[in-house]
Amino acid sequence: MYFKNDIEKIGNTIIYLADKIDDLSKTKLLKILYLLDEFSIKEFGLPFLNLKYEVWQLGPVSQEIFVDLSDDPIILKDYIEINTIENKRYIKPKKVFNDDEFSDNELDLLEKLTQAVKNESAYVLVNFTHKKDSLWYSTASRHNLIEKFQMGVKNSSNVELNFEEILQNEPVKLSIYNHHKKLESSLNGFRIC
Repeated sequence: MYFKNDIEKIGNTIIYLADKIDDLSKTKLLKILYLLDEFSIKEFGLPFLNLKYEVWQLGPVSQEIFVDLSDDPIILKDYIEINTIENKRYIKPKKVFNDDEFSDNELDLLEKLTQAVKNESAYVLVNFTHKKDSLWYSTASRHNLIEKFQMGVKNSSNVELNFEEILQNEPVKLSIYNHHKKLESSLNGFRIC
């Protein structure tokens, strides 16, 4: 469930990425969205998109966005379209990027991350999110998922990543993040979408 401005921010983030990255695949997009949230939390104590991510075989995945990108988009229908070429799904913008939902810091982070990853393959980004010091790896290990993923007996889970873990040595950012989560929780009854 999202507020209208949440959907606008997610949609415009994807428009921005699709404009700047040639042949933006579904997998690569999912990794970049995760990295935006992780890097924003590490930098500012606040998520970029505020998506929930689960531990899947190919890394952290926002299930709602994954599902929306797997068929004709519903949540993001006003922002993007999906082109399928040789069984791969590529994201194309439907309209021009609008930065109304973004702070200057967010726009700067979006630009820096885009420049850093635009020429990397989805496979490289998957490997990056799987590093042994990553939140994905520690969570997957703690829940005994690594071996199941490697054996091919499991490709997803409902185990949610807890970003508080990456802020354990950052008390000010952790406080900001926890305050944000508390505020978000109090607003859940007002979500319209």
